[in-house]
Amino acid sequence: MTFERTECAMHRLSPGVFPVSRPGPPVMLSGSARTPKNPDALFQEALVYLRESGFRVTKPREVIVRAAISFSEPFNAEDLLSAARRMDRMLLDSRLIREVELNREHRYYEVNREQSPAAFHIVCSDCRQVLQVQDECITLRERFLANSLGFKPLKLAVRIEAACLELLERGQCARKEALASSVAASAGSN
Repeated sequence: MTFERTECAMHRLSPGVFPVSRPGPPVMLSGSARTPKNPDALFQEALVYLRESGFRVTKPREVIVRAAISFSEPFNAEDLLSAARRMDRMLLDSRLIREVELNREHRYYEVNREQSPAAFHIVCSDCRQVLQVQDECITLRERFLANSLGFKPLKLAVRIEAACLELLERGQCARKEALASSVAASAGSN
């Protein structure tokens, strides 16, 4: 690509302040004139920027930065989102993650760390906090029930919406207070 410096209105208004290009052949800039930054160096640069700007470095932000760095051509936010959606489908199909139905407004996912495809959650109706529950008895019972009816279970999603007993009995909930203070702290750092 060839670039040629020319005199502009700023040069005419303030002579001597802005350097004027010297007459001569146009300057050729090749891709090898500038060495591209290593992706790891770009990633570290982005993390430093986030920290210095007062942002928390979270896993989702790290993933977005890595995805953005991976593009070799210009891209827009929709490109980044569609790449994430394609990856989302692939991770679901491979059963590395599973969809968790916590509410009707948003989709949530979690890493499928167990051999069982079952996911159990308790959602607090007071503070909307989600607690993951592991109970082999529920898994065994659902398998027995499905097998006795002639089915092989593929997915089980148990979502229990419940009121906090501590809040009902004492008027305060340690989980709700901890959640409120962590939300306030993260809002202050963003």
